[in-house]
Parts: sequence; structure tokens; C-alpha cells
Amino acid sequence: MTTRSLPAPALRLPLRLVLAVALAASGYIHAQLYIDGYRLVHVIGSLFLLQASTAFAVAALLLLGAPLLLRIAAAVIAIGALAGFVASRTVGLFGFSEHGLQPAPQALLSLVAEVLALLVVALWQASEAGLVRSRSRAAESGVGAGDHTEGLAYPAGHRQLHDVRRQGRETRMTIRRLPALPLRLVLAVALAASGYIHAQLYIDGYRLVHVIGSLFLLQASTAFAVAALLLLGAPLLLRIAAAVIAIGALAGFVASRTVGLFGFSEHGLQPAPQALLSLVAEVLALLVVALWQASEAGLLRSRSRAAAGAGAGDQVEGLAYPAGHRQLHDVLWLLLPVAVVVGLFWYGRVHTPNYETSLFGNRGNDAMLLKAQLGSALLGLALIQLFLALWIYGRLPALGAAPHGVHTTHRLIGLTAFLLSLPIARHCITAYGVQLTDTRVALHALTGCFLYGAFVAKVIVVRHRRWPGWALPLAGGTLVTAIALIWYVAPFWYLNGSQAPGL
Repeated sequence: MTTRSLPAPALRLPLRLVLAVALAASGYIHAQLYIDGYRLVHVIGSLFLLQASTAFAVAALLLLGAPLLLRIAAAVIAIGALAGFVASRTVGLFGFSEHGLQPAPQALLSLVAEVLALLVVALWQASEAGLVRSRSRAAESGVGAGDHTEGLAYPAGHRQLHDVRRQGRETRMTIRRLPALPLRLVLAVALAASGYIHAQLYIDGYRLVHVIGSLFLLQASTAFAVAALLLLGAPLLLRIAAAVIAIGALAGFVASRTVGLFGFSEHGLQPAPQALLSLVAEVLALLVVALWQASEAGLLRSRSRAAAGAGAGDQVEGLAYPAGHRQLHDVLWLLLPVAVVVGLFWYGRVHTPNYETSLFGNRGNDAMLLKAQLGSALLGLALIQLFLALWIYGRLPALGAAPHGVHTTHRLIGLTAFLLSLPIARHCITAYGVQLTDTRVALHALTGCFLYGAFVAKVIVVRHRRWPGWALPLAGGTLVTAIALIWYVAPFWYLNGSQAPGL
């Protein structure tokens, strides 16, 4: 049987479109900067023009197909742009240097587009790497080319999903759908970003605008709520809610710049850069929901066709990985916490601190006091989490077996602690960035970055049952330890008169 590799037809076109759009966006930004003045910069101007030209060309070709060569070209273009960005802000590039996320907002948008392109290529290549490994192992075990299914198999000639059989011998495969956790995380982050922007604008003055202020507050509240729930699961209802929130925000944006909205109107991409960043977040949320629904639509069609002809054990649904060939998939998951830590550290280093940043309207010493109080509450929740985890794992024999309510309480307290940490982290990284001026400050900043990587690692371990039994206690214990260390070097230090033993 001749088979076609991943991704499935229902997903190949969306992935190609996302990759093409990301490349075109990066090319457009570089072309715009070239026209606006970078053409006058020695060597750099030529590089900007080269990047824009190749990005547009590859994006156009991706609309026709996505062979390996084009995907490699897309990755090289994105990596080249990112490498140029890093070099220009560190060692310099051909005598040229810039600072932070300047020019704004083009620098940030270019980063988003190039990282998105790399993520799409990585997902695509990871799936195909699994297929190649599956083929080699099947060959070693004596299974013929016509006996094994690689990814989403379609018989040559009619491309329909059928059972795979050879002379009465049935080859069964356990398959997995398009990984739900990455989609959930991206969707949650996109919604949270949109909600954060609307909440910030509400606090900064939109609360005084008739009706619009209330709508901003409503959008922020619902976006944060749905984003938090998406960390626990993503049923159809939540995905619909996410799409409605994103569409509502986009509709409000368009209305306020055309016919007006409740007597309120704005112009262009003002306020900058919040308007543009909000648009990016909401469009990204819609793309994720569309990709998810396209995947599930393919699953339903696959299931109905299999029911009409093939046995339940023979059907291959959605974006599939052969059972037993998931090592690469697990390695990629391990890279996600590392990427979170590195990303936070990088942003904290290139970001220009704004010491006047407010925390719920508090600034200076008032903000520090509030953070110390919130940080102490966060430590308290973490210790409760630790206690409940010991109970669940049977380490508290005097209490007996933990009832089901303890499991639910443990999860809800964990979610509450995560949400409580976000405004603290946002104020720290915005007001101070990542500073390494002395031991206490460096320890606080580095542990803060590590904390969110540890949180992502714990979520991955919880959702993927294949990890060893010791992985979850280790991830949870690491998370509690990080929170305790942050509390010691910051809230405790501040509440103890700016001193702590050993610091």
C-alpha cells in the first residue's frame, strides 16, 4: 500500500497557510523597515531586502505545496531573522546594533511571526520523523511495505481511509490525535494575552468611557476565566467560548474604527502597541480553534468511513503517531519547559525596566508591600498543595486514603496559586526585568524564570501518563521548592526589614 505522510489532509492545508502567513508577515515587516530607512544602513539594508524577498517567495510557493525543501527554507529564513535579531542586540551585526524590542511594534511582531513559523515546521518534521522510524522498525520485523500504516494512510488511487490487511494478517496500530496540550496552551496564552491587554487598558483609563469600559472589563474577565479553564481541559464548549471572545474583541475593534461603538471611536492601530498585540492574540486564538475543529472534523469523517468498512482496531484517526514510537515526541515535550525558562530570561534581559509600573494601582513601596503579601499567600497555597499531595500519595497514614474531593481541591488550589502568581510575575518582569546585580536579586530573578518552566513541566507530566511514577512528585516538589525560595529572597526579605539570613 502506498501511504501518505503526516499531517492529514484536513490539517495539511491549515498548517501550510499558517506557515505561509507567518513567513509573509515576517517578510512584510522587514520590507516595511527597509523602506522606512534601514535601506540606508550598510549591509543590514541588503539583508533586510534579502529576507523580505525570500520570505515572500517561499510563502507564495507554500500556497502550492509544502515539500521538505520548502519547509527547510522556511525554517532557515526564520532562524536567520531570529539570529540577526539576537546578534544586533548583543555583539552587534556588521557594526549595527539596536536595543530591546525596538523598533516597536515591528520587532515584537517579527519575533512572533518567526517563532510561529519554526513551531509549525517543528510539528511537521516531528510527525514525519516518527513515520520514518516506524517504517524502519517495521522493515526490521519483517513486515512488508504493504503491511504497515504510516501516520494517516490512504490507499493509492482513491485516498480513502481503509483497514490494512495482507493475506488475512491484520496490523493494528494505536494512534493519537493532534497533541491537545500544545493547542490548549497556545489557546490559553492567546486568550490570557488578549484579556491582559484589555484589563490594562481598562485600568489606564478606558474604565471612564461609557459602556466601553464595562465591555473591556467583561472581555478581560471572560478571557482570563476561559484561559484558566483551558489549563484543565478543552471541551467543545470552551473552544466555542474562546472563539466567541476573540470574535467579539475583533468585532469591537472593527466597529470602533468604522461606524463607532456606543458613540465611541478610535483610529488605526491606536493605542499602540496594545491594539496591534490584541489583534495578534485574537487572530491566533481563532486559528488554533479552527485548526482544532478541522482536526476533529477529519476524525469524525474517519470514524464514519471506518465504521462502514473497517474494524474498530484498524482505523487511524486525525494526526497519528504509531504506538511505541513516541520517543521524539517526548523529547520535544521536554524542550517546552526549557523554552519557557529561556524565553522569560531573554525577555527580562532585553526589556527596559519601568520602575513606575503599577500593581493593581499601587506603585513603589506600596507595590512591593502588596507583592510581599501576595507572595506569602502564594507560599501558603503551595504548602497546602504539598500537604494534599502527600495525602493523595498515602504519605499521611493517620488520615487514611484521600477521598475524591481531595483530588479536586488539590487541582483547584493549584490553579488558584498559578493565577495568583501571574500579576506578581508581570509586575516583577515589567518593573525590574531580569537583573543580576547581586546574589539576592539574581536568585530571585532566575528562580522566577525557572518557576514557570517547572509549572509547564508539571502540567506535561500530569497530562502524559507514560512518564515514570516518580516524575510527578519530583515536578510538584520542584515547584513548591521554587516558590519557597522566591518567597525567602523577596517577600520574606522585604517584610523582615530588607534582610534575610545568608543574603
